[in-house]
Amino acid sequence: MKNLTERGKEVLSPVLGRYFADFEVDKGEGCYLFGLDGKKYLDFSSGIAVCVIGHAHPNVVAAAQAQTAKLIHICIGIASYEPYIKLAEELAEIAPFKDAQVFLCQSGSEAVEAAIKLARYSSKKTGLAALRGGFHGRTLGALSLTTSKMKYRDGYEPLVPDVHIVDPDLAKIEQLFKQGGIAGIILEPITGEGGYRVQSKELIQGIRKLCDKYNVLLIADEIQSGFGRTGKWFAIEHFGVIPDIICMAKGIASGFPLGGIMAPAALMAKWSPGSHGGTYGGNPVCCAAAIATIKTIKQEKLIDKAAESGRYLSSKLKELQAAQPKIKEVRGLGLMIGVDFGESNMVKKVINECLANGLVIIPTGADGTVIRFIPPLIVSREEIDKALKIFAQAVSHA
Repeated sequence: MKNLTERGKEVLSPVLGRYFADFEVDKGEGCYLFGLDGKKYLDFSSGIAVCVIGHAHPNVVAAAQAQTAKLIHICIGIASYEPYIKLAEELAEIAPFKDAQVFLCQSGSEAVEAAIKLARYSSKKTGLAALRGGFHGRTLGALSLTTSKMKYRDGYEPLVPDVHIVDPDLAKIEQLFKQGGIAGIILEPITGEGGYRVQSKELIQGIRKLCDKYNVLLIADEIQSGFGRTGKWFAIEHFGVIPDIICMAKGIASGFPLGGIMAPAALMAKWSPGSHGGTYGGNPVCCAAAIATIKTIKQEKLIDKAAESGRYLSSKLKELQAAQPKIKEVRGLGLMIGVDFGESNMVKKVINECLANGLVIIPTGADGTVIRFIPPLIVSREEIDKALKIFAQAVSHA
């Protein structure tokens, strides 16, 4: 009898990339995944930073089930419905700027596309800038801003015109802005697929000042770093900077397909009705799941917990680094931590041995040289210690 991997090879496009050759799961619960054979895995991938309050959290399950029985879809363009409006209210409450308004879509890439369109439409300028090494998605506009791995762009050029990839250098950024025509610049406060590198406060604050000086919109890509992941609702809050647009997805709805952008009402007012939209964006069930996710983060004080757990995990990983010269650097904020080995083959050995011993961790970085630790925010001290033990053993064998 064929397993899922074998069956998938017959019917799935080979374009789908895999971290593991034949990892198959049946269900998830809390910080754990369960294989088809019942084997239990501690999940420190969170579905790539998506399941921020764990797999199948009872609050999310209950909210989604109740909404499914009531209204699955109508489209916000046809009628207003409670979950869409309520979620927008919840998001406005946690936004780092006043008078926030929301546009909802289905994914991170779509959120970036929406931000691009808002920036161009509102400014009447076409130029877009992105920091080198960033990842912003794989749809054509988002891909044009993405350089974390250049192979993402192979075979798809020419991409969107008037896009400028700039080094994280204030002098070079100002030189670009001086030329005029730049609508917005997008950046990740912590690079996601670019290796979990924390941007410097000097850089982020300097870019904010340049944006103000040259009338350029600052777009914060919080798709991987948002919703408490770094010990703040949004990572940009660590830098003392207020962006003009925030892109959201991943952790927003605990695994339901949802994304969106937020911007102050004054900026959103420049976006004419009907100039952007979508059929499925802000689906009622997804919105119900997102509302439950945000409320759970608040009720269980998971942002403070993420900051505390992150400090503990980072300190233990740095202790391991001191004993294991194979580890070049440990970096990150909250529960968004990268362990840099500087070598991809070693990373592959480590993550595969960890998987064999019941720990799911995945790589990042241009060449896959970094292992990321992104457990659910609910992770316990005991679960962190368990993961560290498995990881340390795998590193010693690599």
